Amino acid sequence: MKFFKAFFLISILVLITGCPSAKTGKESALPGDGVKSNLQGQISITGAYALHPLVMKMAEDFMALHPGVKILVKRTGSGEGITELLTKNTQLAMISRPLTDEEINAGIWVIPVAKDGVAPIVNQKNPYIENIINQGVSPEEFMRVFTSEKQLTWGDLLGVEKRDKIKVFIRADESGAAEVWADFLYKNPSDLKGTGVVGDEEMIKSVQADPLAIGFCNFSYAFDVATGERVENIQIVPADLDFDNKIERTEIPFSSLEEAHRSLWLGFYPDDLCRELTIGSLGKPSDPLIVEFLHYVLGEGQGSVQKAGFCPLNNVYINYALESLK
Repeated sequence: MKFFKAFFLISILVLITGCPSAKTGKESALPGDGVKSNLQGQISITGAYALHPLVMKMAEDFMALHPGVKILVKRTGSGEGITELLTKNTQLAMISRPLTDEEINAGIWVIPVAKDGVAPIVNQKNPYIENIINQGVSPEEFMRVFTSEKQLTWGDLLGVEKRDKIKVFIRADESGAAEVWADFLYKNPSDLKGTGVVGDEEMIKSVQADPLAIGFCNFSYAFDVATGERVENIQIVPADLDFDNKIERTEIPFSSLEEAHRSLWLGFYPDDLCRELTIGSLGKPSDPLIVEFLHYVLGEGQGSVQKAGFCPLNNVYINYALESLK
């Protein structure tokens, strides 16, 4: 179940010209403005690899504003983060997949931090890259590649007489990206077949190293955050959603992170491959320090979202989340 999915159409109207963030009306004083912070205490945050760089930056900036606060951020994967939350071994969890009914019933409460997408990727030096770009790969074909007991060839996939075997990479850790990708294929992460890697960084390096490789990763790792361009030797595979063996205008793979974000918000990218990245707690937080940090995440902290390669939240998402914090 996607967080705030009912507000998607409203979000499109707000986002036609981009992905703006909003002021919350509850922002921390900036260093040097003569206001001394009285906040004291410690927050522990555990979870998703995808969210780790962003939450780490938000935590560092928040601690700079409040010298009496210490925030410990550890990346373990979404599944482990949720487990530590349920066992009360962490105060907050970074979550990069939808919650299950069991997790919701167990009392996990979340707010959104950013939006992101999951993309199938191949090596740009793949000998069949033109075929891949021009005809794309249908969801059914993706399912064959990622779930078949038999290793397929690029000829099997593209309908050409070639016997080069496809080197499939999947996630070995409890990954939100794997959950989203498997759900897109109407499968569970345990159904995926291939060589397991841990984290998006290892996925990118594995695909970069093998021209015959295929895998999947978060948008934020497929592009160079500093330049907005695709990372070296990585090509997003266009999904042939209408099964006609050709790529239409809305199916053309992105050449920049900005294009990816715009496609995500305007609904051109498959909804099943889009997701909200969230921070969760066990029950609605009441600790004033945690509440203040979450206000920062939804306010001033949104300035770090795009720099981390994610799409910032719009006013609809932020205002709804702030209401849930009250």
